[in-house]
Amino acid sequence: MAWGKTAVVMMVNILVAQGSNKTMSSTSSTDIYNQPLTTQKGCKCKTSSCMTSVFFECNVAPFCAVVDKNCAHGTAAYSISHGYYDYCVYKPFDSYEKMPASKKKELVMAHVLETKGTSGSYPSTVGVLTGIMGESVMVSFDASADVFPEKRTKYIHSVGVTGGIRFESTGNHAYGGLFQGADYGIIRFSSAKQPSKDGTAPGMGIKFFRDGRPSANFVAMYSLDGQPCSDNSFFAHDWSNHIASTDNFGLKLIAAKFWQASYCPLMVGLSDLASGSDGSQGNFPFRLHFHSLIDVDCPCQDYSHCLANLRNKIAVGTKIFEVKAQASPSDAASSVIGHIILTDQLVTSKFGDEQLFFSHQHMEEDFDIHPEWLSAIDRKKQCGMGCAGTQAPQISKGCSSPFSSTETMEMRSDDPVTV
Repeated sequence: MAWGKTAVVMMVNILVAQGSNKTMSSTSSTDIYNQPLTTQKGCKCKTSSCMTSVFFECNVAPFCAVVDKNCAHGTAAYSISHGYYDYCVYKPFDSYEKMPASKKKELVMAHVLETKGTSGSYPSTVGVLTGIMGESVMVSFDASADVFPEKRTKYIHSVGVTGGIRFESTGNHAYGGLFQGADYGIIRFSSAKQPSKDGTAPGMGIKFFRDGRPSANFVAMYSLDGQPCSDNSFFAHDWSNHIASTDNFGLKLIAAKFWQASYCPLMVGLSDLASGSDGSQGNFPFRLHFHSLIDVDCPCQDYSHCLANLRNKIAVGTKIFEVKAQASPSDAASSVIGHIILTDQLVTSKFGDEQLFFSHQHMEEDFDIHPEWLSAIDRKKQCGMGCAGTQAPQISKGCSSPFSSTETMEMRSDDPVTV
């Protein structure tokens, strides 16, 4: 393990507060996701859910104790505490994914509307810091599902509004796949942190459904630091799938946790949006910018009023965003490629807050297709880590923190820069 002293103390405190492991209970949305539990080596789990533990690579990935060490694709590992075990994987639920995009959107929105008028809740600040450090961020990148495959607490972006959208392309660009237009999508607006006198942190998750295969997803926001209360509009700033680094310690800690899943935690990839139904890879931009065409008042000390304004003041048919694409890091200019249009009224929904899942694509996948982008960016500044490359972190690196101190969030001096 390469954790600093402060990090070790913190993780021990988390362990005492939460117990030695964290169980991930199954979700009730079985018509959207009901894939049998499986593992990397094709083992059969003893239980119906997976768990994380600080003793298993610092909570990097969910695992389960297995029935037999002899698995379909190899021999399970052994631990004193759990016997033979393997790490869980969440593959696509075929009977759902085979549906047309329109049917999948209809089904998911039906679940959203079943809990219309209800909301989740923000955990305490201490709960955020301890909770997120005790869960697997890898699931957010690796699971293939439109709902959380196993129940988990949403520690950031906990409360918001959800509705239907479509992407209307201008048609005057070379990007492929869903960039050419997408009729069946879902958007969720929320604040990363609980709004208070210190401001809000507006952002969104977007999901576009596809015929016969998993959806394409991405997230976007202005900044982890958010915006001050003096910025009255929820859409006061442009948003992007690339966000700036933060000066806030608590949010730095959250961002730091994401290194377990990506060495470029300040960006999410876009290449999957451009993929074809035959698996071919279409052209895609380096970065998207979302310029709002509307203003919605969002009093930071009355978030319920903010959510009501989002529900009531954005009518179906509204062009919410002008979408601009930056072709490459060296291309400073961005061009308008389309608009995000609301198709289903925004609603508060406990299902939307607690079960709806927006997968994050590794930026490493985009870099793998365009490795020249890596040499054109300042990795430490723009990715948050100088070791960003074409490969995402491995489970075995879960305790190998690249930060020399959780107090300063400075990278170690030997932080490697690799392609």
